[in-house]
Amino acid sequence: MPLPRGRMTSGIVRRGDRVLRPAGPWTPAVHEYLRHLESAGFGGSPRVLGVDGGFEVLSYTGGDVAADPLWQPGHGHRLPAFARTEPALRGAAVLLRSLHSASAGFRPRHTGYRFHPFPPRAGEIVSHGDLGPWNTVYRDGIPVGFIDWDGAQPVDPLVDLAGAAWAFVPLAPAEQLSEAGFSPVPDIGARLRMFLDAYGLADRRAILPALQRSQLDLEHVAYWPLTAAEAADKLELQAKRLRWLGGVLPDLDRAL
Repeated sequence: MPLPRGRMTSGIVRRGDRVLRPAGPWTPAVHEYLRHLESAGFGGSPRVLGVDGGFEVLSYTGGDVAADPLWQPGHGHRLPAFARTEPALRGAAVLLRSLHSASAGFRPRHTGYRFHPFPPRAGEIVSHGDLGPWNTVYRDGIPVGFIDWDGAQPVDPLVDLAGAAWAFVPLAPAEQLSEAGFSPVPDIGARLRMFLDAYGLADRRAILPALQRSQLDLEHVAYWPLTAAEAADKLELQAKRLRWLGGVLPDLDRAL
C-alpha cells in the first residue's frame, strides 16, 4: 500500500505492520539511533526491522498524521481539528521531552547524517531533525509517535525545542494561523507558555534566543539537492520569519 510521500522522501509503502522506505547513505546512522531509542525505552519511534534491497524496513505506527499535502512554503500548514487542541499541544511537548531524555546518553559510532554528517558536539544530542505535526502520529487527538526520521542529526536540545515550538504552537503571523485552520486566531504567547510548561523547561525565557537560533541553521540549505533559485527562496523565507519574530518577541517575553 503506497503511503503519502514525506517532505523529504517519496516511494514509501506499507506491507501489513511494516513500512518500507528508500534507504540512503544516512540510513546506518539513523538505524543506530533508532535502535538506541528502542533500548532506552522510548515508545514514540519506529523499530528497525532490517533492510530489504534498497529499502529500510521499519515497524508501522498506526494512527492519524496531521499532514497537509497542499502545503506550500510561506503558508500555514493546514491542521485537522484534533491537532489544534491544547491537549495535542501539551502531548507533543511531553513526547519531545521523552525523546530528549532517551537521546541524552547516546554516543553514535555512525555519524553520516543526511544534513549534518558530523558527530554531536559538547551539549548536543541526536534528535529527529524535522519535528512537526506533519511527522507526528496522533491517536484520539494525542501525539504518540514521530515518523520520518531521515533527517535525524545532532542538535542543541533547547534549539530543538525551539524548532518544535515553531511547528506545534505554531509560531506564525495571523494570516498563516488562519490558513492552518485556527478560528479565532489563538494567543500564541499563551500557547508557547503551555508548550514549554508541558515540556518542563525551568527557565521559559531561555527559549527566546533559541527561537532565533533555530532559524539560523542553514545546513539543510547546504546539503539538500536545491538549485540556486530554490536555496535563495528558502533563505528568503527564513529571513521573513526572523523579521516577524523580531516584531513579536516583546509580546512573547511578556507572555512567558
